[in-house]
Amino acid sequence: MRIIYYFATSLLHYLLHPYLRLRVLKKKESAIRFREKLGITNAQRYDGYLMWFHCSSIGELKSIFPIIDHYVKKNRILVTTSTLSSSEIFHKKYSDKKNIIHQFAPIDSPQIIEKFFLKWKPNIIFFTESEIWPNQIYYAKNKSIPIILLNGRISKRSFAKWKLFKTAISEILKCFKLILCQSNESRDYFHYFKTDNIENIGNLKFIISENSDSKNEDNINLQKRIIFIALSTHNTEEELCIKTHVFLKLKYPNLLTLIIPRHINRIAKIEEIIKKLKLNFLTENSLSNIKDSTDILIINSYGNTQRFLKLSKYIFIGGSLINHGGQNPIEVAYNNSLVFHGPYVHNFTEIYEFLSKENISFEVKSTKELINQLEKKINIPQKNNIKEKIIKMGNEILSSTIKKLDQYITN
Repeated sequence: MRIIYYFATSLLHYLLHPYLRLRVLKKKESAIRFREKLGITNAQRYDGYLMWFHCSSIGELKSIFPIIDHYVKKNRILVTTSTLSSSEIFHKKYSDKKNIIHQFAPIDSPQIIEKFFLKWKPNIIFFTESEIWPNQIYYAKNKSIPIILLNGRISKRSFAKWKLFKTAISEILKCFKLILCQSNESRDYFHYFKTDNIENIGNLKFIISENSDSKNEDNINLQKRIIFIALSTHNTEEELCIKTHVFLKLKYPNLLTLIIPRHINRIAKIEEIIKKLKLNFLTENSLSNIKDSTDILIINSYGNTQRFLKLSKYIFIGGSLINHGGQNPIEVAYNNSLVFHGPYVHNFTEIYEFLSKENISFEVKSTKELINQLEKKINIPQKNNIKEKIIKMGNEILSSTIKKLDQYITN
């Protein structure tokens, strides 16, 4: 299996440049930096010991911010991610740091991986969640570079596929010095592949890395508004939330809905829905131009979420009414806000179970159910204070994680 994968990715290498060029035209890759995915860069490696952290997109990146924040004080760090949005989030947080650099992740072809490793020469590697790339892993193993999997996750769907290649997956997982799982379910799935390097000390997504530079959004016109936020929404979910706004506005004329889509390249489609329903809207990255007549505000930038979440106690989290698996609700709960979500939250099962028991999260399956839940909560405000509990859990998980990682860092 390993040999087949190696030769298949070797052959596909020759199609990668035109493929990435096509993605650039579709605005899914950086026109300037897409070559980094081919292992080509003008960036320079730092001298000395280099820690390489890799994750795929925004959620994974934000989950390891607290770990990066700990090590960046005294270490040289390379961070790789795969998406444009995650690159923006990284640069907003670390643009003033001199000993940390971002690159787009190398595609897992042997030619690119060799070029990448010869360039960066990482001394230790941290992959995140499900980022398991055979060519990278075996290259690092052959060079005796320790690899650790942070917040390791195997979904039920992935487990069903991985079981078909049990021997090959077992060989790959044995290359990791340590696998820190994010849940008991993932731990059990990893154990199926007969590896003895697995531990579960808690989900990193319970740790909140607050941005001290994140300013509060103040606007005198908001003081008498009821604010509802639709966060990380996907296709069809915005329409449900907009229709919810239309109905609730009849009873609450001062209602303001903020839509923060998962992908801002879908904003034009969201605007079309709002126009059809004849609502007043703005598309901006702040609240400075909100008026009493504004119904909907669409946020058109990444990295500002935290300052908007503080404005509302009623937040719907997307990726949950479609079979996507949901988004992380901890950042919302951290602000003592109520979480509304669809039935598809299997990416964060244990977190949602915890919030449900705390009477913080509520499942809805339709516009009608969302309307009913919001009306109940608006009419009978709840006093929740789960923030302290989340902080305590997060601090314990972070402390335990750092202690484990320090055993493998030799600088």
